[in-house]
Amino acid sequence: MSLKLHRETDDMNSSIKTGRNRKAVSLISRAGSTRRIIFLLTTALVVMLSTSCVYYNLFHNTKKEFYTAEKARKKSRTGQGNVSSYRKAIDKSLKLIELHPNSKYYDDALYILSVSYYHTGQFSKSERRARELLANYPESKYIRDATLYMAKSKLELRDIEEAMEIFEDIFEANYSKEFKAEAALALGDYHHNKGNYEEARPYLLSLRDSLGTQEDGLVSQMLLADGLYERYRFADALEAYLQVLGFDAQDDDYYKALTRAADCCYQLQRIEDGHAYLERLINDDIYFDSLGVLKLAMAEGYEVDEDIPAAEILYTEVVEEDTRRNRKAEAYWRMGLIQQFEYDDLEQAKIYYDSVVALGRSTDIGKQALKRSSDIGKITDFAPTLVIDSTTTQEAIDDAAYTQYLLAELYWFNLDKPDTAMLEMQYVIDSFPTAYDTPKAIIALSQMVREYDLDTARADSLLYSVLEDYPKSDYVPEALEILGLKGTAADTGYAQLYFDRAEQFLADLDMPDSAKIEYQRVVDRFPDSKYHLHAQFAILWIEDNYFNPGDSSVYFAYNEFVDSFQGTEWATVAQSITQYRPSRRPTEVEGEEGDTLPPGDEYAVNDQAPGRAADVLGEDAGSLSEFEDAIYTDPTGGRALLFTQDPIRTDEKFEYPQEAYFDKWEGDIYIQILLDFSGEVEDYELKTRAPNDVINERIEMHITTSQWDVTRIPTELQGGWLVYKFAVRLPDHLR
Repeated sequence: MSLKLHRETDDMNSSIKTGRNRKAVSLISRAGSTRRIIFLLTTALVVMLSTSCVYYNLFHNTKKEFYTAEKARKKSRTGQGNVSSYRKAIDKSLKLIELHPNSKYYDDALYILSVSYYHTGQFSKSERRARELLANYPESKYIRDATLYMAKSKLELRDIEEAMEIFEDIFEANYSKEFKAEAALALGDYHHNKGNYEEARPYLLSLRDSLGTQEDGLVSQMLLADGLYERYRFADALEAYLQVLGFDAQDDDYYKALTRAADCCYQLQRIEDGHAYLERLINDDIYFDSLGVLKLAMAEGYEVDEDIPAAEILYTEVVEEDTRRNRKAEAYWRMGLIQQFEYDDLEQAKIYYDSVVALGRSTDIGKQALKRSSDIGKITDFAPTLVIDSTTTQEAIDDAAYTQYLLAELYWFNLDKPDTAMLEMQYVIDSFPTAYDTPKAIIALSQMVREYDLDTARADSLLYSVLEDYPKSDYVPEALEILGLKGTAADTGYAQLYFDRAEQFLADLDMPDSAKIEYQRVVDRFPDSKYHLHAQFAILWIEDNYFNPGDSSVYFAYNEFVDSFQGTEWATVAQSITQYRPSRRPTEVEGEEGDTLPPGDEYAVNDQAPGRAADVLGEDAGSLSEFEDAIYTDPTGGRALLFTQDPIRTDEKFEYPQEAYFDKWEGDIYIQILLDFSGEVEDYELKTRAPNDVINERIEMHITTSQWDVTRIPTELQGGWLVYKFAVRLPDHLR
């Protein structure tokens, strides 16, 4: 073979090799691409499977925590689940919603959130999630559950009416027994709490008889029994409470059913049956701690049966054996009532009431006992001590009559002794015929006769005696009003008539001359009337403001009025106009040898007397001392007026505290008080204080529990701040 042929042959062979190599390389390259694609697909699949697995595991774990909490709740007698599991379910559900907003399990998550929020006390969130599920997933299998939890959440959020509408729909619709039972309980409890016992009854009966569990039956039967008891249907209630025992009532339910059954028996006068129910509890060691309460209940039965000695034995046992202060107090309280109303022994009753107070004066029963003790103590304070002779002043007679009147009122209103009250009121009429308040006593007696004796004829006769025997009395208008004679010919002749006419002339008709004439009639004809001083002041005021001559005569007339009637309300008003500091009334002071010394010159009179008295307020306001400014400046910056009237009653009589015996302090405390329409203290402020805080506390307690007779307070002083001077004096044994 030639060299050329060899070369061609070699080239051809080389070409063939090269072609094979290229094909091989191509095949290898394609195989690598395929492997890469397979790798990528595999990786993607692995990632997808991994993500799906994580997603599923998250949902699985969420449901696991949720069902753990639900299982614990349904097993619990209290209806409480595993709170920590509910909270974990909430966290996982929120993560599921955040990471997978398009998940097919979104409605599952909403349901878990609503239920878990509810059982962790987050009711607004529970209601919101339930509402979201109902709005966005109407075909969800959780629709009914969400409806129930929305109603339950609204109930907790106090959206009562909306909740009841939803529960009513659940009760009437084709829901399962479990759902309808919850609705029946909610509806029955709702109407029961509103006192609509008949409306509650069908829901409670359905719950008891067909829908609920044994425990639901117990709850509904107790509510049915309570509804009968509250309506005083004691025979039906007794039967209903005994039926409660058939639902395997335990502990508190058993206790309540038997104590209520006993009370029903008392109301039905079946005392022995009632005692038998209580003895079942007394003989059960479980209720040992309630032994005192059970004895109190049994003693009440003896009282109903009028076996007072047997009741007292049990009350004494409670006092001596029970360690609870409230039970001892209850026993003392009832013993006090027995002494007061069964034996009429007020002194012993007061001892028992004071024992109640010692065990707790701030409790409700302590406050009641304190009031009764105080009322009984007033009998001594109000007891008649005045012996009338030729030297007795009219002021002393008026004071004695008013005190006796208060005693009669005390028996009538506070001590529930109408017969004694009427005797005491008659004593006022017979013993103090000239007293200012005697006509008031006659009117009060007439009302007692009308209400207690039901004797209208005698009651009216007493009222007519006021018109005949006391035609100028300030109490005539009250008698006329009761008799229906206001505006008739009989409606005349008393001070208020002329005073009101003067007020009309002055205020409505701007006729000061005519007003002065009517005021003067009051001054001249009715020296004993409460309008007398007011009328005198009004005449001065008219002179000052309408007929002032421009000299100092009116100014000095005001000051003379202040000097003449020191301590009265209208003297205080006059004093506030002129800023006059009156002299003290002369008093005799004992010297060392028993001789009398004149009082010191402890007062001053303004040197200037301007033309109009009202001008003094602007020109000479600084003449009052800083002390007086502090006393008479009220909290609003206005002027408080002196107030001399003592309270007509108080629940806390001031007693000098033993804690202050060492100090032996006595003196006057100035207090500003603001009274309401009934005469009780609306607000107060101590303007001066005793050096011992206990004294101040006792004064404050006395003032805040006191009541004044607003009818005896001049109209101009009513509604504003008043200055009241309270005298603190040492007990006699400390002097």
